[in-house]
This record gives sequence, C-alpha cells and structure tokens, in this order.
Amino acid sequence: GELPDQRSIAVARKYGIDLTTQRARQFKKSDFSTFDYIFVMDQSNYTNVVQLAEKPEDAQKVRLLLDVIHPGEKAEVPDPYYGGPDGFEHVFQLVDEACTLIAKDLKS
Repeated sequence: GELPDQRSIAVARKYGIDLTTQRARQFKKSDFSTFDYIFVMDQSNYTNVVQLAEKPEDAQKVRLLLDVIHPGEKAEVPDPYYGGPDGFEHVFQLVDEACTLIAKDLKS
C-alpha cells in the first residue's frame, strides 16, 4: 500500500509521468489467471513468483524485465538505493526502454 520512493516520483515527473496513484502490493496466485505476461525486476522476485505457479504455463508467463533488452543474460534491474545520486534516473531509463520494447512487441 506504500507510494513509490519520492526519488522515483521525482524522476518520473521529470518525464511527464505521475506515479502518485501507484501503490505497492504483493504478487498473488490469482495474478497468473489475470495477466498474460508477468515481468519481475530481479532473480529473487523471479524465484518467488515462479514458486507460486501451480502449472507450467503459469511459470512460463514470468520473465525478468531486462530480458527484453538483453535476452538470455538474466540481467536484473539494479536497486536504485545503491546507485548513487543517479541511481533512480538510471533505473527509470532501463525500465522505460524495456517497457517501450514490450509495447512495440504487443502492437505487432
């Protein structure tokens, strides 16, 4: 139920995106039936979400977000808290690039 970090909100606002309506929540088993694609930020998230899958098709929906940019490399979105003053900007750019590629793929 928490808001995104204020630094994330500030970086997104710089690009015309309002994150103040977003809230965090835990992944639920029912999300497998709700969503066709499930993207996670890091290997720990991947493992935790896949463990909730009750059938192989559900587990196959789960992908690391940065696999869209770097297929097969198992790249993780870095934690911006440890990226210095530019960490949140860097993470925004990575997520934006991946989401742009996902959107293009869905349109084709």
